[in-house]
Parts: sequence; structure tokens; C-alpha cells
Amino acid sequence: MMTDLSTGADRGRGPLARTRVLVTGGGGFLGRSICTALVRRGASVVTIRSRDVDLVEQQQARDMMADVAPQIVVHAAARVGGIGANIRNPGAFLYENAMMGLNVLEAARQAGVARFVLVSTTCAYPDDAPMPLNEKDIWGGKPTPQTGPYGVAKRMLHEACATYSQQYGIETAVLIPTNLYGPGDNFNPASSHVMPAMIHRYAEAARRDDPSVTNWGTGEATREFLYVTDAGEAIARACEVDITPDPINIGTGVETSIRDLAALVKAAVGYTGHVVWDATKPSGVNRRVLDITRSHEILGFHPTVDLATGVRRTVEWYLAQDPDVLARQARADQATRT
Repeated sequence: MMTDLSTGADRGRGPLARTRVLVTGGGGFLGRSICTALVRRGASVVTIRSRDVDLVEQQQARDMMADVAPQIVVHAAARVGGIGANIRNPGAFLYENAMMGLNVLEAARQAGVARFVLVSTTCAYPDDAPMPLNEKDIWGGKPTPQTGPYGVAKRMLHEACATYSQQYGIETAVLIPTNLYGPGDNFNPASSHVMPAMIHRYAEAARRDDPSVTNWGTGEATREFLYVTDAGEAIARACEVDITPDPINIGTGVETSIRDLAALVKAAVGYTGHVVWDATKPSGVNRRVLDITRSHEILGFHPTVDLATGVRRTVEWYLAQDPDVLARQARADQATRT
């Protein structure tokens, strides 16, 4: 089943007026923000549901593309998860992400789509890449082992975008967002990323009045965090500007330690207990921060939400949700194929 998210009032105005855009993964955490940003630009935005289309199956991807007949495709569907989920399911993460991307790209080519925008991942970067991460270094070594299969699948899709553009003339863009967060994220501790997992853990500790909260690692590892609506804005811009297949980092360029993030979350939640760091648990790569020069130059993108504000908004949203709503959201975000 397809869903057209545009309204009559939105169509016919903006830089993407009357442009039909298919967003795979449009019902997911990032996908919703992409769709909102596209509709604001006047696009006619179509999404599909995972229970109706399995993008791992080539014929289903082709049939879906023929039915939608878009001019632009934004491929945001992916099988994603935290470190634990990646470690438990390396083969599935590689296979499903590679097949989804290749099937959607080939279906787009066959349907005469003008532009294909791939949402990639920082997991594609080498484990030992110099900081800040620069797009030219993506092929400089193996990705970190914990999330390597997912990263390798995305690297494959980078190359697919470049070669399809070269051979078939389809315009392609490859965008690499940093760690995303915000209202509507997946807060299921079994499958969520670092920030929503931390918010859930601290909120539960505050609710139970636990004397302490335990975090994985030492807290010294650093990450970069981008508010999800800012990410949606950047990806929508890639649908309207002159573009090449060369990857573009999407982020803030600001490096934050996990220890500092924990302090922000603790304060926003109102937790008053002690914080414990378990150094025997994995914490992923030691540093991650992006060189965002190309996103400034090519997309004209500048993030608008600072980390403290974003954490506060996210915590406020989370605390206001009914547990059943959060459970449904987690299930929806785990079914990320479309």
C-alpha cells in the first residue's frame, strides 16, 4: 500500500513543486523527517509500508517502482540497530541492506527515475580513519568489526551509485548522516542506538529511584549527534541542488564524549543517583566526528538544533509518551525495510 503524504495546499509551490518523490523507509524515524522536509518544498511524497513490499525481493521492488513512477527516489530504508544487534546479526545486516539498496537502485533505473539519493552511514568509514572523518578516506581500510557488515553493505551501494551514474546517466547522491536522535526514535533497549538507549535507562532509573545507572564502556569515547529534523532538511536539499555521486557527510562537526552525553541526559531526565561505567563492555569505536565541509559547500546545509536543546526536547517527548505508543514505535522502526 502506498501513502501520498502531500496535501493539495502543499503541491505546486516550492523548489520541488509537482515533483513525485518516493521515500523508502518513509515511515521510520529519519524517513518521517525527510518526508516533512520534502512536502515543505512542494513535492508529492509517496511512502510504502514494509508489510506490503519487501525490498529484499527484487521483483517486489520493481513492481513497487513501476506503480509509484517517481521522478526522485530517496532510499532511507535499512536494517539498523545498536552494537548488540549488529554483533548478533552480521550476515543479515550485510545481506538485507545490500539487497535492498541494489534492488531499489536497479528498479529506479528501469523505471526511468531521474535522481536516486542514498542515505548511507558512518559505519562505512574505516576503523582507523583519521579524524575528522573525510569522505575521501572511506575506502582507506576495514570498518570497525562490530558494525562492519552493515558498513560494507553501504560501501557497496556507494559504488553502485557511482557506476550507475556513469553507465546509465541517472543522477545519484550519497549522504552520510552522523548519529541521529530526536522525538520518535526507537527507545527499545534491545535494538536502539546510544542516545535513546541512554534516555530509556536513565528515565527508568529515575522512575524506580534506583541508586545507580550503569553505562557500557568508559565514557571517554566520542560521538557526533544530529537532531533528526536537521538531517531531514539536509537530505531534502540533496533532491534539489546540483549533485554528484561523491559522498557527502551530514552532521554538526561537534564531538561529544559519551560521559558528557550521559550528564546531559541525566539532567534532562532529572535523575539524581550515581553513574557507573562498565569498562568490560564494548563501546564501539573510540572517536567519531565528521568533516562537514562538503555539506556546507554543496548543500548549503547548517544544523539549527544544538545538542543540549535537542536532548531536552527528546527527553520531554519520551517522558510524555504512553508505553504502548513507544512499543509500537520500536516495532515500526525495527521493521525498517520500507
